Amino acid sequence: MNGDGQITDEVTDGRLRDYCVRVIRFLSDSALDPHLYFERKLVGDVTVAGTAEELLGILTGLVEWIEESDGDAAVLSGPDRSLGRDGLPTLSLLCAPDTRAAGLVLACGRILNPDEFRLVSSLAENTSIAASDRRLAGRLLSDHEQA
Repeated sequence: MNGDGQITDEVTDGRLRDYCVRVIRFLSDSALDPHLYFERKLVGDVTVAGTAEELLGILTGLVEWIEESDGDAAVLSGPDRSLGRDGLPTLSLLCAPDTRAAGLVLACGRILNPDEFRLVSSLAENTSIAASDRRLAGRLLSDHEQA
């Protein structure tokens, strides 16, 4: 990311946008959005977002919506399995306040600084989270060390 918050890595940009769209589609399905207004509006917001902060703001808003909608483990289990199977962070990880920051790093798909490295390192050792999230954290750590 450059100094003005612009996403400078197209891979990270694409991963974060794709993750946001997956979460939006899950919420649209669960919110009974028959005319897809909710989905179209938010996907449009993701498409025009020009900075990492804007994308992360949209994602954080979605996570807050899940929390307000009583997004308990039973509701999140299906999407979590699907996301984990595809090598993406689970919604449960993002909804837990103590793992949210690390989950946002995983959603970006790349570690950019020492603070993010520490967050992801602690996540990789956290046995109370889903194995798929630990594997994803391990993969990001490995990729970061090889870069």
